[in-house]
Amino acid sequence: MKKWQKTTLIIISGYISYYTSYILFKLLALNEQTIVVISTLIGLFPLILYIFVIRKMIKKENEEVSKSSIKIQELNKLNEKYHFKRITKKKHNIIDREYSRKSLERVTGSSIIKYHIENNIDLIRTDIENAIYNIDLLEEYTKEVDKIINYKSENKTNYSLKKFQKIENRVLNDSIHKRKEFLIKLKLEVYYRSNAGKVNETRYGNYSFEDLVKLYKEWQNGNKYEETIKQERKIMNDDIRYNVLKRDNFTCKLCGISAKDGAKLHVDHIIPVSKGGKTIMSNLQTLCDRCNMGKSNKMEDYSSKNNMICPDCGGKLIERKGKYGIFIGCSNYPKCHYKKSKK
Repeated sequence: MKKWQKTTLIIISGYISYYTSYILFKLLALNEQTIVVISTLIGLFPLILYIFVIRKMIKKENEEVSKSSIKIQELNKLNEKYHFKRITKKKHNIIDREYSRKSLERVTGSSIIKYHIENNIDLIRTDIENAIYNIDLLEEYTKEVDKIINYKSENKTNYSLKKFQKIENRVLNDSIHKRKEFLIKLKLEVYYRSNAGKVNETRYGNYSFEDLVKLYKEWQNGNKYEETIKQERKIMNDDIRYNVLKRDNFTCKLCGISAKDGAKLHVDHIIPVSKGGKTIMSNLQTLCDRCNMGKSNKMEDYSSKNNMICPDCGGKLIERKGKYGIFIGCSNYPKCHYKKSKK
């Protein structure tokens, strides 16, 4: 019996138990509150019975048959042989905010998803890659499973052959890897909300595994950081600019000239967006007009003492000790795996 069938059966049994007992106690003219409490407890009885009795019984049957069944033993060996990669989430959700109605109309779902793939946000790229790898591996795995299924059942238990085969098939069905285990999907929500909160507009989109693979391949064959550049530049707003300028005392971080000296100040990405930099406070700095033009999209040594910034996620770089000695790693580990040797 499938999981949804078990759940449906338990719900129906509970529903029937509740209303049957409710009608019976109503005929006995008991207090309404008492009837509801007793009927609820009786209605929950099928669930309690399943959790504490039936599940234990099923587990015991599975263990006994697994010890005796050649099919199950061979399948367990096969599952150890094939190393399917872990899928962290089968259902991914992306919620993206646009800061103008025009931007909401212009933005495409594919560009938002590619941006998440490019930066592996919420491990979406890892899940897509692992799912592709698993499905490719599944074809060879299924051929070997079919050979095992054709083995003859040998019943060495006290169960009848019919019951033994029923339990054996149940265990096999639960243990065999299937394509649907690896099919991830995504729900996208893009919205615009005005600062006063008077305007609220939302767009939704649903993407199948096939859609995600297509977008992944388009990103893979396209220009790297193309989506990041578009998204990160879009994030920069007046509020972020002011906070960076204020933090840096309205002074250029390279030459020291300030707004009081008449300098025209800019907010610069330390790691350029063209090289994967993020629009986050730790990756932003104040530069004057001349320094900003001189720096352009150059990258400095971000592992230096004064500028310990991760080039992958914009987090802090710190010294770590590993199996092979001291190295520079990202403080956002395990979300970010950036590392480099200490020179």
